[in-house]
Amino acid sequence: MKKKCYPLVFLALALVLGSCGDKPTEQKSQQTQKMAQNKPVEKTKPVCNLTMGWDPWEPYQYLTPDNQVKGLDIDLISAIAAKADCSIQFVQNDWMTLLKGIRKGSIDLLGGASKTTSREKFAYFSTSYRHESFVLFVKTEKVENYSGKSLAQLMSENFRLGVTEDYMYGDEVSDMQDDQTLADQIVAVPITEVNYYNLTQNQIDGFLEDPFVAGYTIKRKGLSKHISAFPIEVHSGDVSMLFSKSSVKQETVAAFNKGLEAIKASGEYEKILEKYSH
Repeated sequence: MKKKCYPLVFLALALVLGSCGDKPTEQKSQQTQKMAQNKPVEKTKPVCNLTMGWDPWEPYQYLTPDNQVKGLDIDLISAIAAKADCSIQFVQNDWMTLLKGIRKGSIDLLGGASKTTSREKFAYFSTSYRHESFVLFVKTEKVENYSGKSLAQLMSENFRLGVTEDYMYGDEVSDMQDDQTLADQIVAVPITEVNYYNLTQNQIDGFLEDPFVAGYTIKRKGLSKHISAFPIEVHSGDVSMLFSKSSVKQETVAAFNKGLEAIKASGEYEKILEKYSH
């Protein structure tokens, strides 16, 4: 009778040992899956890293109280750069200094640039991403005095016009800037906000500025009662992103062009414009 029990005992032992051998493997598998789930996803590095220069020009480019660079152009170009798989670092300076940086390659990218033959010698241009125009702003008390007059007529009456250095204001203003007889009447400043000071201090009679920028700045400075738009609009056309030939490849410019197409197709472009339209 005892001999007949041995096979049952061995079978029982085999089942116990077999089940004990499988358990660590199952636990190991569960641990491996858990580790895989908890493992942080590695972010891929951007294809390129660009330095974008900017000068204060609200609402297109400005610094928030918590030191964040924001604005219409900043948001548009950041969205385009994301589609191009490029990261951007921001460097603040005045426009003329930033253009010199583009020439040298210490600055890779600028926004809001008008395409010119002279700039094409040292920079690539993206396809245009925004339309830009400029309006004449004068002292509110002088609006009636200038009524019905064109910019050319005002300049013929010794009107002193404030402009920002190397900004492109269209053919009419460019011709005036090239006219030596008007040299004393055109006051160029390196930073656009100087124009507001010059006007309030009677150093100029008016200045040209983007209507959204001027409206934003006039309100912020508390000058709404003192400075008004005059019904003379100067169109300068479309603006592009400007890339340094010394530091940026043409393939990167092409990637930004595709990125612009992508955000327009997705509706992101219009959402950004709407954000700054009020």
